[in-house]
Amino acid sequence: MRKYILKIGVSLGIIMMLTASCDDYLELTPKDDLVQDEFWQNKEQVNSAVAGIYASMNESGFTERLLLWGEARAEMMVSIDASNNAQNMMKNYLVPTNGYVSWTNFYKTINYCNMVLAFADQAKENDPTFTELALNRYKAEAQTLRSLVYFFLVKNYKEIPLIAEATLSDQADFYPAKSSEGEVLNHITSDILAVIDYLPVSYEEGVKYDKGRLTKGAAYSILADIYLWQEKYDDCIEACQKVIDLQKYSLVEKSEWFNQIFFEGNSSEGIFELQFDDLFSTLRSYFYYFDPKVKPYDEIQDLFPEEVEDVRANRGSYDRSTGTVFKYAGVDAKAGTFRSYTEFYNTWIFYRYADVLLMQAEAYLLSENNKDEAKAYDLINQVHMRATGIPLEADNLYYDLLKERQKEFAFEGKRWYDLLRYARRNSFQDQYLITELVEIKAGADNADIIESYYSDTASYFLPIYQNEINLNSNLEQNPYYIN
Repeated sequence: MRKYILKIGVSLGIIMMLTASCDDYLELTPKDDLVQDEFWQNKEQVNSAVAGIYASMNESGFTERLLLWGEARAEMMVSIDASNNAQNMMKNYLVPTNGYVSWTNFYKTINYCNMVLAFADQAKENDPTFTELALNRYKAEAQTLRSLVYFFLVKNYKEIPLIAEATLSDQADFYPAKSSEGEVLNHITSDILAVIDYLPVSYEEGVKYDKGRLTKGAAYSILADIYLWQEKYDDCIEACQKVIDLQKYSLVEKSEWFNQIFFEGNSSEGIFELQFDDLFSTLRSYFYYFDPKVKPYDEIQDLFPEEVEDVRANRGSYDRSTGTVFKYAGVDAKAGTFRSYTEFYNTWIFYRYADVLLMQAEAYLLSENNKDEAKAYDLINQVHMRATGIPLEADNLYYDLLKERQKEFAFEGKRWYDLLRYARRNSFQDQYLITELVEIKAGADNADIIESYYSDTASYFLPIYQNEINLNSNLEQNPYYIN
């Protein structure tokens, strides 16, 4: 059997972290002497290595999964010319051989984080100008980014291998077993808390640097999200408040919602956004106006009553006349103009201030010790008022919040996780939130089979890619996908 490995190469002055094999599996390897002894010599090289972590998240194998895992499995997108694998994901028809369930790019990023954590101290020993403050900041970035990537994996697979150290010798375990959801979430929470004080509130290098690298605000936003997933509502409230108290972020004005947040990017609302100097191939591939792979689901306009002028409606999140995801493909919301093929330089937004407000609202509604519907309403209403200019007419605030998130974060890779988070509470008391997706996903010829997929809660987590199972006898397939 082939070794379960990742080979690392280094070029002079720049870390070139590239896998030597094109096989799609979780790849690890002992780091050779060239990496350990010749590269990690100074703070500039550590900075390059940290930049390499962010760069690995910019790759289409990473960003395409952020989009498909977070949106395609929900109701927000329907296929025009998506691949068969993507269409199957939209119908929750998932098999272990579907390439979109491969986690290779995510573990590659994790391995880069582990390398920085393993070798950065060595660089400081070799470079007398490398300060303890700078070292701790770089390691904090790597450790927090690793936690974010693990969080995405947990939300999609539930149980995953937890690899917390770089593979430094032939004695390493190349065949890790899965850890439980709770074990991984507790580990990454502790990791963030251990280093969050080393992250800066802001960077002096400019707005792209400030939004594109991890800050305290970004780390607390990630923590809040993890706590919400764990149903630790008081901790979520506190983490969100840490972001709010920084007084660094604010909701953009209604008139600038599309332009500043999505067209220009790096707005006052942005907390953590991947930066793209080149074409963003994932968004271009899926949303290019003249040849899109997907479109918004037909009933999206029903989210927005015609009598309410909601900035997120037509020519905001979507364009009604063309069936286009305007949030990424548009240029001018008033004129209804679209990007050319070479204009897809979007950022990918992991967190923005509206998300923090709505996460805190959700926690206030569900907390036993700090339940406060008035505070929750105020937080939701801030987002709603920004978009509409009129107060929110609350019916059932808990579900009003879910709907507000659907409108605010349409196509931003959050909808499936919102539905799953709501549905699985209280032993899947609200499973209907997912099973009713069948009405959108199914046609007359396949309604029964698609309904069977959505009725089994074990299907809500992805299968482990078959190559992983073949190469690692310690990995067990997720229960729903065992033949």
